[in-house]
Amino acid sequence: MTVATTADAHATALGAAELQGLAAVVGLLARVGDVDSLVNGRPSEPRDNRIHVGYDEAAQRLNIPEKWLRERISLLPHRKFGKHVQFAEEDIRAISEMHFVGPSATDDKVNGPAIAPIRPSRSRKRS
Repeated sequence: MTVATTADAHATALGAAELQGLAAVVGLLARVGDVDSLVNGRPSEPRDNRIHVGYDEAAQRLNIPEKWLRERISLLPHRKFGKHVQFAEEDIRAISEMHFVGPSATDDKVNGPAIAPIRPSRSRKRS
């Protein structure tokens, strides 16, 4: 029971100013993202604060060849800084959405095979 009384004594020893200070420190740590590293005992992963990425990383994130992006750049959303092409997060998401393919309204497997009737390609006249 002495443990509970000493814990209560420490809790009552903290005033409003100390609690506000503690709350401020916890809030700052939460914003930085280091709370996980403190709790789990492992260092936090470095954050990527870049606003734009180049062809190589954009292609990697889209899981496509870099050449595909370069060949179609005039049709894709991107940023241009002089001769340097860069992609923002919104551009990468927009490229992904541009190429979304959903199920068609009429599925051939459901309606049966779509076989065209056999017709001659052209009529031949024999002389």
